[in-house]
Amino acid sequence: MKRLLYITAAMLCAMTMQAQRTYYKAEQKPATVQLRTNMLYYLALSPNIGIEIQTGSGIAWQFDYIGAWWNKAKDHRYFSNYAFQTELRYYLGKNMRQQRPYTGHHFGVYGQLATFDYEFGGTGYQCPNLDGSWGVGFSYGYTIPLAQHLSLDLTGGIGYFQSKYYEYIPYEDMYLSMNYKKLTWTGPTRLEASLVWTINGKNKKYIKAYENKDFF
Repeated sequence: MKRLLYITAAMLCAMTMQAQRTYYKAEQKPATVQLRTNMLYYLALSPNIGIEIQTGSGIAWQFDYIGAWWNKAKDHRYFSNYAFQTELRYYLGKNMRQQRPYTGHHFGVYGQLATFDYEFGGTGYQCPNLDGSWGVGFSYGYTIPLAQHLSLDLTGGIGYFQSKYYEYIPYEDMYLSMNYKKLTWTGPTRLEASLVWTINGKNKKYIKAYENKDFF
């Protein structure tokens, strides 16, 4: 009888430990990875791609690359830009944080770096160094689920932007520099309507919550 009690107690202890390990693993959900592209940049002929890594706590890190190189050398016409943007984002809503923060309200802080060369057959404007144009700001947005893996992220940002650039006149194969200028701007510095593809997760639960108006 004592042996049976010992065995039973040992089994209960093992089951308890296994349940604790299972609960711990369930709480430690893997990070969610998303690919994204801002459709508004395509209106400015600037292809772009970004990645966002999200945690179960509602915190996410985002990195975007924007790049374009369109030119017609015969007429000295250039439209080129390269830019990088990073953001630390926080998703609101208890339900979103307890599961995976695919959708809902969010806010964050972001930084920007850019270089550009714009010239359309006349005076050109060039920022040759990547750190010559930079900005920081605060963002707010809302992400809407569209399908199991697809979402629409609408985000706007207000901040400070500064750019140091040259005015030039193209002459044969040379640029004749005219003026060195500095631009500063405080106000809207970001506008985003991004399609977001979730790689290692689904939006199915969130679509149901969205249809039932039960986000929070």
